[in-house]
Amino acid sequence: MNKQQVLDFWFGFFKDLLVGTFKNLFLFGIVGFSLGALAIFVFNLNVLDAIEWSTWLEGTILILVGGGYLGLGMFHGWIACSLHLLGKKLQEALSGLQELLDWLTREVIGRFPNFQKNIPKHELAEKYDQIGDELRQKLKQRGGITGFSSGLLFVVILKALRFFFLDDVMEELHKRDKEEITSADIEHAVRRVGTEVMIAPITDIISTAERAISGDALLVVLCQVPPGFTRTLSRNPARLYYQVETLIFGRAVERAMYPERFIVGCAKPDAAIDPRLERYLGAFD
Repeated sequence: MNKQQVLDFWFGFFKDLLVGTFKNLFLFGIVGFSLGALAIFVFNLNVLDAIEWSTWLEGTILILVGGGYLGLGMFHGWIACSLHLLGKKLQEALSGLQELLDWLTREVIGRFPNFQKNIPKHELAEKYDQIGDELRQKLKQRGGITGFSSGLLFVVILKALRFFFLDDVMEELHKRDKEEITSADIEHAVRRVGTEVMIAPITDIISTAERAISGDALLVVLCQVPPGFTRTLSRNPARLYYQVETLIFGRAVERAMYPERFIVGCAKPDAAIDPRLERYLGAFD
C-alpha cells in the first residue's frame, strides 16, 4: 500500500465501523422485533384464544409475554449483529494493521539517510510519531464526524502498534550481525514480530489443550500458522498433525461439514496416518 491507499482503507474501515454498525444494529433489531411480534401472535392464537379467561387477565398476560418476546427478539438480533460485525471487522483490521505497519516502517526507513541499528530508540519513536501524526491529520481533513472520529481512533491504533511492536522490532534488529540495516532487514523484522503477535493466542490455546489431554491423544492444528510452527511445539511429533484449513469466510459451517478435500501434514510423511485420525476423516465420505 502507498500513503493514499492506507488513508482510503482506514477511512473506509472507520466509516463502516461507525455508520455501518448503527445501520446493522437497526436492521438486526428490526428482524428480532419482527420475530418477537410473530411469537406474540402465535402465543395469542394458540394459548389465549384457547382458554376463557377475563379480558383484563388475558391482556395483562399478553403484555407481559409480549414484552418478553419482543425484548428477547431484539436482544438476540443485536447479539447476532455483534458477532457478525466482530468477525468481519476483526478480519479487516488484522489485514489493515499488517499493511499499516509495513508502510510505517518503510516511511521511517526513508527518513534516515543511513539506517543503522545503533540509532537511539527515541529517535526512531519520534519519526514514527511524526509520520503517524501526519497520517492522522490527513484522516481528520476528510471532514465530518467520520473524519473526526477516525482521527481519534487512529491515535489509539498508532499507540498500540508502537507499544506492542516497536520494542520487539528493535530487539529483532539488534540480533543482526551487520551494523547497517537494510530495508529488507526491517521488513523481515516487522513481519516476524507481527506474526509472533498474531499466533500468540493460538499458542496459548494449544498449551491449554495439551494440559487437558493425555499424552497419547492426537493434537491436530487447524489454524492458519506460518511454516515451521508445529516444529516449535513440544508435543511428541507422532501425536501431532497439521491439517490445512480450507474454510471460506461466510461458508465456514458448510465447508466444515462437507469438505472437498483433506490436506494433512505430519513429522514423517512416509509413515501411515494414525488410525484414529484416519477414522475421523473417513467419516466425511
